[in-house]
Amino acid sequence: MRTGVEAGTADLGHSFIYKPEPGFDPSLVLSQLILGLNYENCLKIFDDIWNQFPELWTGQWEKFKLLWITVIDPNLLFTVDKPVRKLEDIKGLRIRMPSKTAGDMLKALGAAPVSMSTADWVVSLDKHTTDGAATSIGSILDHKVGPKLKYLTRYSTGPGVCFLIMNKKKYESLPPELQKVLDETAEWGKQDFIQTKKDAEKEAYEYVQSCGMEVIDLGPEEYARWDAAVQPVFAQVAADLDKAGFPGTELVKFALERAKFYQSQQ
Repeated sequence: MRTGVEAGTADLGHSFIYKPEPGFDPSLVLSQLILGLNYENCLKIFDDIWNQFPELWTGQWEKFKLLWITVIDPNLLFTVDKPVRKLEDIKGLRIRMPSKTAGDMLKALGAAPVSMSTADWVVSLDKHTTDGAATSIGSILDHKVGPKLKYLTRYSTGPGVCFLIMNKKKYESLPPELQKVLDETAEWGKQDFIQTKKDAEKEAYEYVQSCGMEVIDLGPEEYARWDAAVQPVFAQVAADLDKAGFPGTELVKFALERAKFYQSQQ
């Protein structure tokens, strides 16, 4: 989407960040640094990071007219038959991963991450070729797979990051009064999207509960064990960003601290 909008194939583009692009590493790992357990906290962590590193983030979008960028609900752990209440329970489970970094986290926790499309994952539940997924609760509702899953363990591997962008030359070619319309309604559009996602998260929790799914919250000590297990993944993220010339160590430290702060308030 970014490539097409930059080239002018489309004037406007709304999508999620899915795969690497040259010079676009920070936003790609950003989703795995937003470890809120619900949508509200993901939003807060995202805004904290953006405000703390404004030049870093805006620099990734300078080729576009960025109308807005935000997150969706977090990817949590859903399992078919086995409840995951402690670290040992996830060992060997075949868990569909939403991204490479999330897969690295799952592997560090002891799971066997599986890369496949969402459609293939839905089919895999009937074929019993996967034991669950790290996915958003909204996707469970969207694909109506609640009856195929029994447990939700609330440990986050990060949300998706989505955006609305415009071809920069097209924006600059518009009359000033039309540019003003876009500028003044961009925040309204973002907040409308956010409210829609908030409503969807609430509906999704009601849906999984109506399906009889058990929601499992890890205790503080157990949560700390999981965090310790995935720490090497974030250390590598920081090192990779440092090597690429970004403030990786500072960024990762700040993001993880904000996640712990909001988790402590729940």
